[in-house]
Formats: sequence, structure tokens, C-alpha cells
Amino acid sequence: MIEARVTGVADLRRELAALPGKLRVRAVRNALAAGARLVRNAARSAAPVLSIGDPAVQAGRRKPGTVRKAISVRTSKLARRRGDVGVFVNVRPAKAGQRGAKNPNDPFYWRFIQFGWNPASGHDRFGRASRRERRRLNRVGVAKRVPGVKFLEAGAAQLGAALQAIMPKLQAAIAKLNTPKAPPP
Repeated sequence: MIEARVTGVADLRRELAALPGKLRVRAVRNALAAGARLVRNAARSAAPVLSIGDPAVQAGRRKPGTVRKAISVRTSKLARRRGDVGVFVNVRPAKAGQRGAKNPNDPFYWRFIQFGWNPASGHDRFGRASRRERRRLNRVGVAKRVPGVKFLEAGAAQLGAALQAIMPKLQAAIAKLNTPKAPPP
């Protein structure tokens, strides 16, 4: 579990309440996104990249760097529906009409990289393996579980630094919005 403490929230809320709604939302979202970019960059640097010699790359089914490029900062729809502002870092899926294992630009396999997987061996003609067969293969050492890389957790480790980046950005945005513009000459 990752925990962060923030001080000065009451002062910040007073300053934000003085701003108009649209500007307040934009200032908070931009500051949150600036912190989330630190998390995204750490996750990208920890994400593995397929090598050119990988059989899936040579067959044209995968492209090197697909998962790394798909790690992005996005605005949270759930937070917006609740009336809040939020951003999150995750692997962005391919567009709706372009999803699937046959598209080399779809990073659908990021879950296997992040969480690990059990190798496919001992399957029947439909691609299914019985539970008994999987246990037997695990006992004899043929189908050992492949552990995950946990690249998103490497990004989450940067949440403290992200919080430190959010506060100055937010204070600068508030100061900019609160300063009156000069009258035209």
C-alpha cells in the first residue's frame, strides 16, 4: 500500500474556491497530470520491450515498444461523473475497431507482462487444459508459472515525487489565475 500525506489542503481549497469553476477544474487537472507524468515515465522505463529477435516480432504479430508507448495519463471519467477531478496512469487499449491479438499495435498482452502467466502446454484441440493436466505439468516442471514484471508498480513508487510536483504547479496556476490582466492600452 502506498500512502502520502498532504499539508496545507485547507488553504489550497480556499484558493481554489475563489476561482471560477472551469478554470478551477483546468488548473487542478493540469497539476494532477503533471504529477502523473512522472509516474507514467517511471512505468515506461520499467516496462520491458520485445526484442527484434522475438518470434512474434519476426512473424509480424507484435511490434517492439507497443506496451511502453501505450502507457499514458488519462482523465478519469468516474471522477468527473462524481463532480471531482482525477487522472490515472494505465495502459491505453487500442481503438475499438482495431483490438485483438492479430493487430500488432494492440497492447492487450500488457496484463500478461504485468501479472505473469502460466505457459500453454498440455492443451486439448480447443486450446484448453484440464486442471489435473496443469497440476501434473507443474509437478514435473514443464509448465512453470512465468512471473510478472510489475512495471506499473514501479511507476506507483514515484507517487511521492508526483505529489511534490503537483503542489508547485497548482500554486503557480492559482497565482496566474488570480492576477488581474493589464487593461488594454
